[in-house]
Amino acid sequence: MNYKDTGFRGLYKNFAVFRLNDVLRASIAGFPNADKADCVLTYGYIDGDAGLTLEVLAGGKISGEKAAFFKGSDDKRSFVRLGAVIDVEFFVIGDKDGSLKKKYAKKLENLKAYDASPAVEKSRQMAFLDGSRDPEHPDDVLVYLTRKGLKPEGCWAKITDLMEHFIVGTLLNEPEQNFGYHEGETIAFYVQKTEDGRVFCYSDMTPSRQLTAEDLAGGRLLKEAVAEFNKNRTKDNFFEVLELLRDSYVWVPCSAVLGDADREAFEKAVESAGDDLSSLVGKTFTSKASIRLIPEILKSGDKFFFPIFSGEEEMGELSKGFSKVEKHMLDVIPLARNNEKKPAGIVLNAFTEPFLIDKEIFEVVEKMKSRID
Repeated sequence: MNYKDTGFRGLYKNFAVFRLNDVLRASIAGFPNADKADCVLTYGYIDGDAGLTLEVLAGGKISGEKAAFFKGSDDKRSFVRLGAVIDVEFFVIGDKDGSLKKKYAKKLENLKAYDASPAVEKSRQMAFLDGSRDPEHPDDVLVYLTRKGLKPEGCWAKITDLMEHFIVGTLLNEPEQNFGYHEGETIAFYVQKTEDGRVFCYSDMTPSRQLTAEDLAGGRLLKEAVAEFNKNRTKDNFFEVLELLRDSYVWVPCSAVLGDADREAFEKAVESAGDDLSSLVGKTFTSKASIRLIPEILKSGDKFFFPIFSGEEEMGELSKGFSKVEKHMLDVIPLARNNEKKPAGIVLNAFTEPFLIDKEIFEVVEKMKSRID
C-alpha cells in the first residue's frame, strides 16, 4: 500500500515498514547493518510545523510479507518527512503485545515533545475533515472565507482548538481579498455538508452590525443576546454573545482587603463605638494605603468559575455583601486566567440568565475584531 491508499492515519502513531529509496537509505547511514538493509522500520508522528514525519527506528530485511530488523541506534536520531516517501510502498506492523513500543521506548519517548493538545488530537480523528486536509500537514485544512460583496476564497488554516459550535484555527496565508482578517490571525470556522455529500470548511467574515459604546452601556444588548442564545442555541447566536462581550464593560464582585495599618485603625474605631455602632453611620474612613480588591470566585461541584455581571441588579445578594468594580471584558479575562483557583471559565449573570465562557474560549474572545465604531 502507499499513502494515497491509507491517508495519514495509516502512518500516524503506527509502526510501518518502507522499502528503501535514496532518502530512506541515507536515513539509516550509521545504523547497525545499514549496508545489508533493504527496508526500514518507522514510527509516524506529526510535527506541528513540518507535518507528518517518520521516525526511523532500524534497518531490516524483507522476506515475503514479513521483515526482520537489525538493532537500532539509541544515539543517532533520524527522521524523514512524508513528502520524501509519499509514493513509496509500505505496510503497517501491528503491536498488540506492545513489544515494539518496549523495544524502541527510548526513541518513542523523545517524540512526546510533539504531542498535541487534546483538542487538536481529537480533530485528527475527524474523518469528515480529511477531504479538506493538506496531504502532508494533517492539521492544516482548506477553509473557504466568505464575506458579503466578495467572492468565496480558499485559504489554509491550522487547527488549534475545538469548541462546541465551531473549530478554531490560525490563518496560514494572506487572503487576496479584504476579508478583515490576515495571515497569523485566529479565525472560527464551521463544517458544512452539501446535498451531494461533499464536506467543506467555511468562515463567514461578514461584519456584524457596528455598535457604539453607548449601545453597550447598561448591558441591555448583552442580556438580550444571552436570552436569545438560551432559547435558540445556534452558532450565530453564540458568536453574537461573544462579540458583544468582547466590547462590553462588566461588573466584577470583589472583597476589599485593607492594609494592616488601615485595618487596625478601623478596628479601633469600632472598639471605641462600643455598643453604639450606629454612631459610625455617616462617618468617613480614609485609608492610608491602597485597598486591595480580590475578585470573588463561585464554586459549582468541584469546579471554580469567575463571575461577571452585565449590571448591578443581576448581581443579586453579591451586590450587598461585596464591593464591585466595572471593568472591560478584555481586562477581565487576564484576571480569570491568572486567578490562583484556576477557574474553569467565566460565568455571566450566574443568578439570572447565565452564560458560560469556557477558559478554552478566552483567547478566541481576545482576538475577535471590535464592533465599536
